[in-house]
Amino acid sequence: MRKAIVVCLLAMLVFACQHQVDQKVSVPANLVYTPSTTTVIQGTAGSSVTPTLNLGTGSLSYAIISSVVEGISIETGTGIISWTNTVAPGSYDIFVTATNSAGMAAATYKLIVNSLVVVPVAPSGFTYSPGSTTILKGTGGGSGIPTINTGGSTVTYSFTSTIPAGVTLNSSTGEISWSNTVVAGTYTLAVKATNSIGSISVNYILTVNNTATVTAPTSLVYNPATNISAVGTAGNSATPTINNGLGTITYSLTGTVATGISIDAASGVINWTTALAAGSYTLSVKATNSAGSITTSYTITRNAATTTSVSFAKDLLPTLTSSCGGCHSYTKTYSGVLSHTTGCSSIQDKIGTTYCTGVRMPEGKPALSAAFIAQFNAWIAQGKLNN
Repeated sequence: MRKAIVVCLLAMLVFACQHQVDQKVSVPANLVYTPSTTTVIQGTAGSSVTPTLNLGTGSLSYAIISSVVEGISIETGTGIISWTNTVAPGSYDIFVTATNSAGMAAATYKLIVNSLVVVPVAPSGFTYSPGSTTILKGTGGGSGIPTINTGGSTVTYSFTSTIPAGVTLNSSTGEISWSNTVVAGTYTLAVKATNSIGSISVNYILTVNNTATVTAPTSLVYNPATNISAVGTAGNSATPTINNGLGTITYSLTGTVATGISIDAASGVINWTTALAAGSYTLSVKATNSAGSITTSYTITRNAATTTSVSFAKDLLPTLTSSCGGCHSYTKTYSGVLSHTTGCSSIQDKIGTTYCTGVRMPEGKPALSAAFIAQFNAWIAQGKLNN
């Protein structure tokens, strides 16, 4: 009997050695992010730490089970939570699970995105272009809207000098207007632009003549006076401003002019075709009336056409959202951007160097890089793909 028992025990031992005993899969526990809260400024990308937990055994997978937030994701293998620079301001409770075949553990991670705070400063760069006008008595008109860096705060315009009857000022835009009743004379109009921090002042000269004496033109200005574009695209300058001296102005380009560049003799708008080759072109522009002339320069820079496909989501949207989305919500979506790529107030016009109304965007902030502007124009040339 004893021998039989020994034989049975030996047989069991041999069986155990020849077969792996299955381990029981245990439920993961104590899922923890340390720290469990992160606060960032709008436009900042980042990620959480790797969470800790009691893994148990078995294959483990992490997931976010709270509402989907554009720009927030999780690495299923590590549990690291990541966010892009496009996440909108707000407080986000991110519910995370770690799951294996036996069960799951859960944790909450909080991401707080604060709005980008712009600290106002006093206005600067206040300019009327041109800064003077000569008219014939009985003629109404206006100065046009001045350019200014608002300093990140609302600007109000006011006169600080004695103003003749018939002259008014738009307190919101800074445009000076005059009626046909202003009497003959030369008027120095002192204009102050004020925001919550400080003010800046400039003078505008209005001359009203009794007789139509033609004088040589003055103050010929292109604003801006440069353009950067890619080879293969056509374009044009803004219309220049000028004090025409009461005479009819004719515009012309002097010196050697590259193939593909021309000027409208009546308006002074410079045009270039798709034939304009890569390079930098400094143009001499001459404005002439019967009493004389004035010259100024305009520069066109042509970059070699890009052969790389531009990704809307990767190359354009993050910058548009962070730089423009605070004031223009449409720049945060493909459909919004797509609907603002034509016309005088299009995105490429406002962020580029040929904006035809108002001021360059982003207003009060550094200009977007020439490389980004070239990418944006290339994306348009490539068919405005939602890629």
